[in-house]
Amino acid sequence: MRHNFQRAMCTGMLWLCGAMVAPSLAVAADSSATQAQAGTSSVKQNSKSVSEVLKYIETHSDYMFVYAEGANRQLDKRINITLSGNNVDAILADMCAKAKLDYRIFGRQVTLFPKGKMPKNLEATTMVKGTVVDNSGEPLVGAAVVVKGAGEGTMTDLDGNFMLPASKGQQLEISYVGFATKDVTVGDGPMEIRMSESTNNLDEVVVVGYGTMKKKDLTGGLTVVGEEALKMSGSANLMDRLVGQVAGFSITSSEAKPGSDQSLLIRGTNSLSGGNSPLVVLDGIPYEGSIGDIDPNIVESLTVLKDASSVAIYGSRGSNGVILIQTKKGTKSNAKVVYKGTFAVASEMQRIETMGPNEYIQFKQDLGRLGTKKLTGIDLDPLYGQVISASERINYAQGITRDWQDDVFRTSFQHNHQLSISGGTDATSYMAAVSYLDQPGVVVNSNYERINVYTSIQQVLNKWLTIGLTGQFVNRETGGNTPNLEHAIKQAPYGIFMADDGNYYDEPMDYSNLPHPMRNVRADSKNTSRNVLYNGFIEIAPVKGLTLKSQYGYNYRDNYTGTYYGRNTAEGQKAEGKGSVSTSRTVDWTWENIVKYDNTFGKHHIDLTALYSMQEKNNKGTSGSAESFINDDMSFYSLGNGEKNIKTGSSFWKETMMSMMGRINYMFDSKYMVTLTGRRDGASVFGRNNKYAFFPSAALAWHIGNESFLRDNAQWLDMLKLRLSYGANGNNAISRYTTLDRLYMHLTFEKGPR
Repeated sequence: MRHNFQRAMCTGMLWLCGAMVAPSLAVAADSSATQAQAGTSSVKQNSKSVSEVLKYIETHSDYMFVYAEGANRQLDKRINITLSGNNVDAILADMCAKAKLDYRIFGRQVTLFPKGKMPKNLEATTMVKGTVVDNSGEPLVGAAVVVKGAGEGTMTDLDGNFMLPASKGQQLEISYVGFATKDVTVGDGPMEIRMSESTNNLDEVVVVGYGTMKKKDLTGGLTVVGEEALKMSGSANLMDRLVGQVAGFSITSSEAKPGSDQSLLIRGTNSLSGGNSPLVVLDGIPYEGSIGDIDPNIVESLTVLKDASSVAIYGSRGSNGVILIQTKKGTKSNAKVVYKGTFAVASEMQRIETMGPNEYIQFKQDLGRLGTKKLTGIDLDPLYGQVISASERINYAQGITRDWQDDVFRTSFQHNHQLSISGGTDATSYMAAVSYLDQPGVVVNSNYERINVYTSIQQVLNKWLTIGLTGQFVNRETGGNTPNLEHAIKQAPYGIFMADDGNYYDEPMDYSNLPHPMRNVRADSKNTSRNVLYNGFIEIAPVKGLTLKSQYGYNYRDNYTGTYYGRNTAEGQKAEGKGSVSTSRTVDWTWENIVKYDNTFGKHHIDLTALYSMQEKNNKGTSGSAESFINDDMSFYSLGNGEKNIKTGSSFWKETMMSMMGRINYMFDSKYMVTLTGRRDGASVFGRNNKYAFFPSAALAWHIGNESFLRDNAQWLDMLKLRLSYGANGNNAISRYTTLDRLYMHLTFEKGPR
């Protein structure tokens, strides 16, 4: 922040020399005047260069020196000067007179100017102090504070405080991402400036692949859904909250069972034989688990990358689009405890309209009279004829009717709770959350229960080293065989529901192709899934603009499914008990190393990114099944007691991937932007002769709205940008091992007699 202040205050290029250490020359400065009182030193220096004198003062005091353009040319000039018995102001006055320099003291900063080159407006300035906060009074860190028309400026610190030279009556301009720019007049005493959120989000910083950018400076196509938009829906499924939020993003469900995964498509289907699901990146690491496992309450923002230019940075994994999910992190504040709870009653939105008892009988009579049987007379009588089946006649005679949709649907009570704590200090930020979801579906036996534990901590060890760790644990339970909805709506109003033995009547209408929709709902079923995800990083910033980040993500997922059809189910009756168990364990890890350089030189802004990444995932599975058990007491926990059709199986697969990427973002004068990206991917699923592929992209953008002929004549125009992009993507979502040779031909030629 000091560097930003120095560049803004002195209109030319500035040089910063020396470093402050514990003072041995006591110095007390009056920041409102040029007089600075200092202790004395018994050291006498003769014929020293100006730079040597300044370094001595910096080493033995709290002062630091900044040079306006041209002042540095005098640093090598040698002068005779005595420090003994003089205060800092006297030493500086003597040195500057001999070196032909002017100076101005602002707090502990001394700015040197070439003789006669000090700006006139600095001669009558004082140090203005203030604090910038939001509507709730929370400090805004990194807000820009600039003296309008003068060029002086600074940034607020971690407490929202700022200090800069200005004169009474001058205008300060305060700006911050997401807030409306505000002008205030300098008065007497400290200032508190309260900012209001902006309705114009062109300066909003959004997450892109391996970094962030201002929305107005993007060259690729993407859509950002923020926390406020995600709150518009109370669904416990993250993807449900995105419905209708992103153009070209299709979210469909093959089944409405709670917790079931959805099909995601960005701009349609891209492959006939390969996968079409977009790549999901959670906190910078590719995420292979179920999106249904992510608690929407911990998500801060979600970015959907659409076009080839924006997704090219992900190479062979980006052809189906990319979804970037950012979770919430702690901020500097006192510990904040938040509870969120929702309660809901759910029922089916609508039912399929079916025939009532009288309509059904009339339909069957018409069918018998006009159909192939040509029934007449007594044969058309429901009780004695051939219109309905023998099973149906039993209920018809007793006047018993049934709406089968009453049996497959139910009204369920759902509730969701989250308890979180977050906060932090200048060096440490943290957040932890525990949530519980109980969501029985409106279809019988469609149960879903989920527990989420989320933790995040980030530690700034010093000004160049930061580490962080994010962890998630998810346990979800789904169980129960659901009824067959198709069979339910096709059943007759007079079909038999329950047999005399208390079990469901296998064929209510005596039709084998329309069995009882509830025939297997009493099966003992358990489906337990666990998802453990850890993501740690270490970030080093050795020099200004340069960061080196190493990030490692580990994801462990296991699934246990057990099902037992007892003698109270149709399947169990036929097999005298039928059980099965399957287990699956998937482990994937990703290690990414990113080098990033971001800096501005006058009108030029450059952003360079380089990546080296490795990834591996593997799966191990086992299964077993058996039939014919002595009794149903042990359910699926004792398959070894089965006497027939005993089967076991196991499986294994593994995939690996290695990637290298480079990206250049260049912008000139906030008008002209170029993005060049190249990524090289190698994947084990590719063929032996084509393991690696290169994916380039390029994008150009022109902020034509920033041109003077538009900016000065179209005040109603916020932004007008022309964009052109091209990119090549691949698709590694092909079935593993399909590229292996399956047919070998061996030819042998023998030389024989002619």
